[in-house]
Amino acid sequence: MTTRSGHRLASLGFLRLGLYGLALLDILIPACYWLVETLAGSAIDESLVSIIATLVTPVMAPILLVVILFDYVMSRIRVADEQGDLRAYYLLICRIELLLIGVMLAYWIPYFVML
Repeated sequence: MTTRSGHRLASLGFLRLGLYGLALLDILIPACYWLVETLAGSAIDESLVSIIATLVTPVMAPILLVVILFDYVMSRIRVADEQGDLRAYYLLICRIELLLIGVMLAYWIPYFVML
């Protein structure tokens, strides 16, 4: 990772990076669980991993989506107020969050439609 991209990543802030990481984990945990279950050919016994993958992550998806949408709205407000480099910074945040919202919706909408 270059210095410039490392600086840009670090400039997003600890809380925002944590939110993005939780959103990505919310997608990766059930996907990895499904992959392991498919390759094993049978259901995995009830364990903490299966409980997290089948019960906790679907509940956390809408919560994380609302928090990311709230951060997106706040970033759009900041875009309207700022100029120059700060405006570009908040536009970058908005683009990242829209991308993350799109990925989360693409992953979780089929799950909730099947319910």
